[in-house]
Amino acid sequence: MEILSGIIDFTRSLGAACMTPFFIFIIGLVVRVPIKELLRACITVAIGFIGTFMVMGLLSQFIGPICTALVDTWHLSLDTVDIGWPVVASFAWSVPIVPLIFFGVFILNIFMIVIGLTRTLDVDIWNYWSFMMAGAMVYYTTNNVAFGVIAALITAAITFVFADHAAPFTQDMYPGISFPHACAIYTMPICRGLDKIYDHIPGLKSVQVDTESLKEKIGFFGDPMFIGLILGMVLALIGGEDAVGVIQTGFNISAVMYLLPKMVALLMEGLSVIAQYAQDWAQNSKFLKGKELYIGIDGGILMGRPAVIVVGTLMIPIILVIAAVLPGNHVLPIADLAVLTSWFCWCAVASHENIVRGLISAIIMSVPLLLIATLMTPAVNLMAVNSGYVFADGVNNVSALVMGNEYIADIFYWLATLIA
Repeated sequence: MEILSGIIDFTRSLGAACMTPFFIFIIGLVVRVPIKELLRACITVAIGFIGTFMVMGLLSQFIGPICTALVDTWHLSLDTVDIGWPVVASFAWSVPIVPLIFFGVFILNIFMIVIGLTRTLDVDIWNYWSFMMAGAMVYYTTNNVAFGVIAALITAAITFVFADHAAPFTQDMYPGISFPHACAIYTMPICRGLDKIYDHIPGLKSVQVDTESLKEKIGFFGDPMFIGLILGMVLALIGGEDAVGVIQTGFNISAVMYLLPKMVALLMEGLSVIAQYAQDWAQNSKFLKGKELYIGIDGGILMGRPAVIVVGTLMIPIILVIAAVLPGNHVLPIADLAVLTSWFCWCAVASHENIVRGLISAIIMSVPLLLIATLMTPAVNLMAVNSGYVFADGVNNVSALVMGNEYIADIFYWLATLIA
């Protein structure tokens, strides 16, 4: 067990930007990518990830203070603090049964591919934390190792199936890729259902607002760069920034709108090589019998779509208003506000990047997001205590907006409370 824990600790310490290329290299060897081509692809993927995280960090750097200012300006006082997905992920990675879950999920994924239950080969090892979180909540609640591991494995299996069903919808954008990212993938069928409803609403069904159509109609003023500039400046004004802050935020959000798609394109350049060789290998494999494979990666890649960035950024002030007036909500959105682009990414994608439809879906989806995050407060408190988390002065309850999207893990926690 110590050896397994050592391997996992080393893998985890690499971080997502280095961990994914590491596993892609191993997969590349299996599917027989020429070594020079493989090395180039892995380095390209690493650079793409690093660049993507740098741009996302830029977004957080300028959005974060605005979020805090909005909370202070509007005097929001809710009794459960949103500590953000990275802290929750650290809770999940620290559960004692991590080695069993880590290798169990990997073996399960291969087994499901071989017997035809999934086409997704999940190389997004860092985001195993969602599966580990399901296991952690059940394990801490029941004190039963088997129950915890089983909950994690079933959560992973369901996530792979969801990724398979969502993949055809994004193949024109990201061929050979799927997104087994539990934080968002479960919302995909709901968002697609909402989009079908919009097709039958007079007026709304004929509204088409996306960055491409805007560029055609109004030229540069519909360019993502200009949209980012205006969006950033308006948010800064709402957040009470001074003239310097307004200008800086505007130009930096403009930079995010321009740079993020390019970083994702670089990432996809490397992944497409692996995806192509994986397909060729699968076609000739006696175990897979010609099955096609998807390379599963972080759903955050969808943030590279301009419509996703616009919808996620617009939702920052909107979700704060909803949080303040929504009956039954106790979560004060703070840490996860800067990554609403991830939690609501499928709202825009399922609407064919129609910003109006995507925004309406995000507003609708924010209601269960907040209410479920509130309901999951005891579970997050439980993980926090068992992980040695130190609560800030005056803070008695913590949760995270991400918990509102972790549907399968949440269900397992509530089932565990029934048998504990």
